[in-house]
Amino acid sequence: MSNNNFFKYIFAVVVIFLIGYTVYIIFQNKTDTSDYNPDQTSTTSNIQTDLRLAIAELDTINPLRTNNRNVIEIGKIIYEPLVTLNENYKLEYRLAEEIAKTDDLTYIIKLKKGVLWENGNNLTAYDVKYTLDLIINAGVSKIYYENLKAVVRWEAIDDNTLKIYLSEPVPFFEYNLTFPIMSEKYYEGEDFTVSEKTPIGAGMFKISEISSNVIKLVPNDLYWDTSRKPMATEVNINLYGSIGEVYSAFKNGEIDAISLKSNNVEEYVGTLGYRKIEYKSREYDFLAFNTMSNEILADPNVRKAISLVIDRNNIVSSCLRTGYVSSNFSLDMGSWLYTKDLNILPNLDEATKILTDIGWTKVGNTWQRKEGYRTKRLEFSIAVDSNNEKRVSVVENIKNQLTSFGIPVTISYLSTESYANVFNNKQFECILTGMQVGYSPNLNTFFGANNLANYSNQEILDIMNVVSNTSDENILYENYNKLYDIYLNEAPYIGLYRTTDIILLNQNLVGNVTANTFNIYHNIEKWYRQ
Repeated sequence: MSNNNFFKYIFAVVVIFLIGYTVYIIFQNKTDTSDYNPDQTSTTSNIQTDLRLAIAELDTINPLRTNNRNVIEIGKIIYEPLVTLNENYKLEYRLAEEIAKTDDLTYIIKLKKGVLWENGNNLTAYDVKYTLDLIINAGVSKIYYENLKAVVRWEAIDDNTLKIYLSEPVPFFEYNLTFPIMSEKYYEGEDFTVSEKTPIGAGMFKISEISSNVIKLVPNDLYWDTSRKPMATEVNINLYGSIGEVYSAFKNGEIDAISLKSNNVEEYVGTLGYRKIEYKSREYDFLAFNTMSNEILADPNVRKAISLVIDRNNIVSSCLRTGYVSSNFSLDMGSWLYTKDLNILPNLDEATKILTDIGWTKVGNTWQRKEGYRTKRLEFSIAVDSNNEKRVSVVENIKNQLTSFGIPVTISYLSTESYANVFNNKQFECILTGMQVGYSPNLNTFFGANNLANYSNQEILDIMNVVSNTSDENILYENYNKLYDIYLNEAPYIGLYRTTDIILLNQNLVGNVTANTFNIYHNIEKWYRQ
């Protein structure tokens, strides 16, 4: 090889090496994930770390004394409870390290050690006792008093241990311990019920300033849960005199998130410039059969056939429209124990087969059955509050569906007072009613002693006894699935629909928003604006 060719060869090798090294460096820089955050989709240059929320018609920022829904919602990021509920309504410990049920009426609560109030004082069991004193004895909170009305005695054993005694067993009692804890020392020598001091908290954010038009929050540097350090460096809670002003501010891009009960969102904020997340609420309507009212409705086969005739989606689309979804069970609101879809579609062929198999025959347009020398018709009445226009519309829709199938229905239109008497004394064959279901998976209202349907099933009672005395997830899953199968086959109730709630989000808000009726600010530590 000549010297000239040799130098050309060396030069080519060097060039190739330099190009390869440059490509390697560029590739390494682009694929370095040491600072990668999957929730961050923006570059650091356009991230805005101040969030903007709203309160309409502020009464007090005190989380125990307020009656304002917005204050209660926002309070969840300032004040810590003993336990909280996650996006699927599963119980999670917060200030509590452990809760032990020593018998049906006694609970021992161990607190996390080292938790500090935002002013640096230690949080102790005496703070929890003080909070219970306020809620139960002083009656400062109707909301949380309902959670604790079975509590008859409570005592702090030491700085980290509290003991609670109940007057009667409460299934899943731990779910009632979601109230915010207040500091005893902070209010020492003061009457909490009239104090104008801004409460301190032990939560993710703390109040740094209150003026006539805004409450400013900043991260709590002493927050015990270091895994939840918020991206937001400031949260501005804008104060408005009315919900109408909140809508206007949201339309103008001045608020990042608002929660609504209203179904007519577009009427207030238009259709553009925001994201809408709709989630199932606790408001649940259903039919309850009085399983002891007559021989026909005592037969689970008849009840199941009726459940297969009713088209819930038709009820929602025809009678209720926006703001409602079909629902066939009380836990169908996102509960982690709602493990099976119970929203069955109507199946007239299967309903026909069920009735035929147990001796019913369709004569003309009515199902009948001969019993000795008598002929019985499959018919019953449904009671409804005549002053509830929505439910009247629903029950008339149900009547039309069942009558078309051959099951005549009589509607008992009752005054509100008469309806209440009929409901309380169970003087009905079937009734259209509803309730605000609890956060816990307790089903005593539907299947326990003296339930609305007068329904008795020993297997379900055994299941409820098992699930109320365990926290083992596998046991809970297994038993709730058994219960669902029995419920579908025996149909003592027919679930119909539930309302939905809404959270509106500014289109510039980034983050995983998983709102539910317990907390609309899940994962707020990862929210930011761009």
